[in-house]
Amino acid sequence: MSRPTGVRVPASTSNLGPGFDALSLALAIYLTVEVEVSDSTDRSRVVAHGIDSDKMPDGGDNLILRVMDAVAKRRGRRIEPVFLKVQNEIPLARGLGSSSTAILAGISCYEIVAGDSLSESEIFDHAMEFEPHPDNLAAGLLGGLTVSAVSDGGKAMSSSLKVSDGITPVLVIPDFELSTEKARDVLPEGYSRRDAVFNIQRAPLMVAALTLGNWQMLSEAMRDRIHQPYRAGLIPGFEAVLKMETDGLAGIALSGAGPTVLAFAAPEAAASVGDQIVEVFGRSGVRASARVSKIDTEGRCFLPN
Repeated sequence: MSRPTGVRVPASTSNLGPGFDALSLALAIYLTVEVEVSDSTDRSRVVAHGIDSDKMPDGGDNLILRVMDAVAKRRGRRIEPVFLKVQNEIPLARGLGSSSTAILAGISCYEIVAGDSLSESEIFDHAMEFEPHPDNLAAGLLGGLTVSAVSDGGKAMSSSLKVSDGITPVLVIPDFELSTEKARDVLPEGYSRRDAVFNIQRAPLMVAALTLGNWQMLSEAMRDRIHQPYRAGLIPGFEAVLKMETDGLAGIALSGAGPTVLAFAAPEAAASVGDQIVEVFGRSGVRASARVSKIDTEGRCFLPN
């Protein structure tokens, strides 16, 4: 089998309301990286195109290269300098798993250059050195709806499930960045039993709704008391968005740490739902854009030679 020429990794939306650090969904929005071993330079470099490409370092500070080099060092391998051609469709720092896609791309580029195929467990071990929670990583690697947990020993356990046909993800992306660190800093150290039970009930309800196609459950299943109430103050207009009711809207939640909002809508109403969420954000002075997406079912895939 010939060596792959690159890798494609999907974006992801995590939490899905109540599934904090546990639930994630892969989206048909991609980071694509083409790899060439460079024999004409002593350092690796990156040329990036697409969304937020101007924010991506072209040298050793690039996250893809940092991950690639770290994996090689940990596995005792020496790899040649590379030239990476990056095509990005994923807005950075918007709650769409951009860092996870870069981490997985870096591991994949190592595999390509070193000729070293890693197991799923090994991929998670390396990836979680850069990102300690596995939800977005799982969706990017496996595709579909993923459920994840971390064992007492620090090992990721994840599984991918198929989402039933008949629902469409709608992403509304505000025109500002929100770092995961800042969004985590506002969360409390502890929660009441009442709030914990509230989320425990709704997380499996969310999985059931998406896998069985019970869209009537989604509005209730996507409610949350663990992270959204605390992050709302960082995102003007979000509380009003959560209260929206309109034809074709099945459920709505913050995408990851935000500020992007994820809505599930009937396919025929998806564009209209997105436009209405943009309008609600606009009333709070927040510029935003809507994007109707599909669910990615493949996860990470290597580009053939």
